Amino acid sequence: MISGPRPSNLVDRIQELDLNKEDRMTRAQRMIGPVAAALLLAVTAVTTQAQPQFAGTWTLDPAQSQFPAREGGHGHKAPDGAQPETPKQPPTVKLLVEQSGVNIKVTRSMARDNRERSYSQSFVADGSERTEQGHRGSTTVTRATLGGDRLVTTSTTTRPGKDGGEAKTFSRESTWTLSPDGRTLTIDTVMHTPRGDKTMRTVYLKS
Repeated sequence: MISGPRPSNLVDRIQELDLNKEDRMTRAQRMIGPVAAALLLAVTAVTTQAQPQFAGTWTLDPAQSQFPAREGGHGHKAPDGAQPETPKQPPTVKLLVEQSGVNIKVTRSMARDNRERSYSQSFVADGSERTEQGHRGSTTVTRATLGGDRLVTTSTTTRPGKDGGEAKTFSRESTWTLSPDGRTLTIDTVMHTPRGDKTMRTVYLKS
């Protein structure tokens, strides 16, 4: 007659195996928790670092900037051989950029001859479109995206034609980039108008 383990001993052995299995699963879950948390923090850090930071005060550097030529722009000739007029001192143009994540506020100021004027623009750089009603029935659609190493803003304005004529559309796209040291801001702008396209590059130095 073949003898085997007593039932009670067999049950004890099965229970012991089950407990060991549960213990291993518990240890695995405890290890997965910190690993998952670490991965989440790493992803968040990478996302934060990938977002360019434009906050600060920036002053336009005309020497490095490129402006579109004025239509029909001809130099002023001095009459009867008189000395030409002394060109006016170019204005001082500054940008004050306030940034909190994708929320950006830009205040542009221009100062010359003890006079200064400024205006502000706020936008959310999340890729969504926003529509605003302007003067004389015009409509402007704006969109901004922030990511990688740049900020891209686009705006399209449609103005109704006069006396029921054809509507006119004006649009511009501006790409903001920073130098590797974060001290130079370059804004490349393409403007589309009914008379043709124009490009402009403005370079700002951090104050």
